[in-house]
Amino acid sequence: MIEEYVSPKPFSALLDIEGWSQLDPILLAALATDAPLLLIGPHGTGKTLLVERLAKAMNNDFRHYNASLLNYDDLVGVPMPDETGQSLRFITTPGAIWNAEFVFFDEISRCRPDLQNKLFPIIHERRVVGIQLENLRFRWAAMNPPSPDDASFDPNVGDLYLGSEPLDPALTDRFPFIVTVPNWGDLTEHDRRQILKQNLLPAYGNGTQATAPGTIQELVTACQQQIQQVKEDFGDWITEYILVAMDVLEKASLRQSPRRARMLAHNIIAIHAARQILGHSDVAIETSAELALLNGLPQIATEVPPPPSKIIAIHRQTHEIVVKLDDEDWRTVLREPDAVQRVIIADDLGFNDEDLSQLITQALSDTKSEARRAGLATAMFLAFQHQRTLTPAAWEALIALAGDVLTPGVKTSSVSGHASDRKTWEAIQKWVIRRRRQKGLARLESNYVLAGYPKRWRQENWQEARQKFITDLRLFGIREVQA
Repeated sequence: MIEEYVSPKPFSALLDIEGWSQLDPILLAALATDAPLLLIGPHGTGKTLLVERLAKAMNNDFRHYNASLLNYDDLVGVPMPDETGQSLRFITTPGAIWNAEFVFFDEISRCRPDLQNKLFPIIHERRVVGIQLENLRFRWAAMNPPSPDDASFDPNVGDLYLGSEPLDPALTDRFPFIVTVPNWGDLTEHDRRQILKQNLLPAYGNGTQATAPGTIQELVTACQQQIQQVKEDFGDWITEYILVAMDVLEKASLRQSPRRARMLAHNIIAIHAARQILGHSDVAIETSAELALLNGLPQIATEVPPPPSKIIAIHRQTHEIVVKLDDEDWRTVLREPDAVQRVIIADDLGFNDEDLSQLITQALSDTKSEARRAGLATAMFLAFQHQRTLTPAAWEALIALAGDVLTPGVKTSSVSGHASDRKTWEAIQKWVIRRRRQKGLARLESNYVLAGYPKRWRQENWQEARQKFITDLRLFGIREVQA
């Protein structure tokens, strides 16, 4: 759980739902805007329980449909000719949708494709067979994570739901909020204890939360009233943020529709209003924007959703660009998603040494491969050692990583106890011997390979790393070095 997102005032906890506090602004924002919301999570995580208690707290006429078993007649009733024989009327049941105020489509990912198509207008337009559902406000749904085509691709993914299919992208795009719910492993120790203690307490609605319904409705009303103020205060910033975010998302292979752009803008406004109402002490608009991305991209409902770390990185890049929108050069650099390419672009644009140093240290920290970090540091050190006066922090980072490549020493390593080390050394030794009379870049390449033995080559393929090192040298214009 990320503490920055946790609400000081209770919302889900008012319903005896534990461990959802970080989602409170999302839930309140969806209720305040009547926006459809899709919950995604494993079985037993409280999705249905939350929705049922919310509907009760809102005092709504509620319908709970199991979409895997649903027939269209269950929604609208049985069509029959009227007395004139000129039109149809529907013979309805108590479970029909006509007078509902809150509908919940559970197991929506197990719904038949033909029925999914008929849910489009209900979720997006509040219409069924072309008739406006005047009373309907809330259209929420839930699903288990869809299984990938190759269910054996990762044995560590947890439960696989073979009957849970990815939603039609057009249907997913009708949900402004797409929320991954917390599982047991995401809960704090306190939340876990509270969940277990609930078995010892009276059930919800039996006196334990006598003020919950009124309180929930009051929070929703307050959030609705706050939304207009947020529009006035942050409308221009949100517009610029979404314009940049759409570009950054597309470069990260997370393309969004124009409809999604509008939804994300509205989501930021509503989430920010909700965070203000829930008493967040430092209600930064950029945090509300981050929450909107984390809980508003349709790709979250796919078989292989983008990890939260990727979405957060996209948000941070977007925010950096928005902060520096007045500087065209910075805009050009920050629109590039690859941190290494940013360094090259910034150098070409003549960035000052301090700003270039910042980009260099960011590029090194963003590079996950230890072998590539060493290679990049070597390439950047050689490229900038005579042309730039970088900050001490940047030089220290470069030297720490490139030192053993640029100034190789003698070291001893026993390979007797490591069969893989011995095999790797035999291959490296043969390769080095063939090149022992070469100088310049060839000698530097040999130094790079030898410096990585044995530790780096236990984790990475030394030949692939060597090829990447050569590519990075060329990327930074290193064609030759002195012997």
